[in-house]
Amino acid sequence: MSTTNLRVLVVDDNRDGADALGLLAEELGHQVHVTYGGISALNVAQVFQPDLMLIDLAMPDMNGCSLVQRIQAMPQFATTKCVAITGHADQGHKTLALKAGFDAVLFKPVALAEFKAALASVLPVLAQAERGQKRLQQNGKRGETLLLPIDEARRIRNERESKTLTETESRSAICAGFVRFQAEYLGWRSEKVEAHFIKDLLVIRVSGGLTPAERQLAKSSTVAHGRDLIKQVRKQLLETARPMLESIVHEVAGVKIHSMHHDISTVTGEEVVVFSLAAAPRFEYRA
Repeated sequence: MSTTNLRVLVVDDNRDGADALGLLAEELGHQVHVTYGGISALNVAQVFQPDLMLIDLAMPDMNGCSLVQRIQAMPQFATTKCVAITGHADQGHKTLALKAGFDAVLFKPVALAEFKAALASVLPVLAQAERGQKRLQQNGKRGETLLLPIDEARRIRNERESKTLTETESRSAICAGFVRFQAEYLGWRSEKVEAHFIKDLLVIRVSGGLTPAERQLAKSSTVAHGRDLIKQVRKQLLETARPMLESIVHEVAGVKIHSMHHDISTVTGEEVVVFSLAAAPRFEYRA
């Protein structure tokens, strides 16, 4: 079913609190991205371009007031609404947040009616679009990866005592996140995406990654120049969007990215992105 939805960025260093708000916004039909710190949110916002940011006031790396001031100083966020979320239900914190530039303040635990009102206050600028993608079924081809949407992965993780996914679930969620990233940020979708964890490495392998224009460029009379140009542009696109990719990996696997490496074949269209992780992820074991 098509519905007008908002792009909502939830920012809270408390993972459970951030996930809960994210799930609630998704239940209400909005497109959600969750990140767990002020500094990462500043980077992710520049790629995600949210209509609404729900920001915790007390975060260790960059507090909510500092974040909203940075956001409002950037022209691309002129229409983005910022709502403060705080556990300090007093007039002092509310005044401080409003003075910093927040449009509204909600107190934890957030009441459903107040949350809906905050969402309703944002004028949607999006056209009719399909809501978040549901779980896709395997088509029977060998090697086909099942995609697990981020919202469903978040639900599964929150229902478990370990707060972790299995390795298969993590790989599926990473693939779903990368496919969504391709569609929303790059404007195309490749034929196939695979993800593999090798100790503290995450390898994303993309098949059929060249666009029609890139395939023509690769066959041009100056093949070497065309090849180098494709590689340079792809690398720059991924570097620019790195905060969003890092946020997806962190949300799914629970570890941060140390470094990112990329290459693409202009002959076969195979693309490889390798993430060096800060630590090997922990996975839920299920017999």
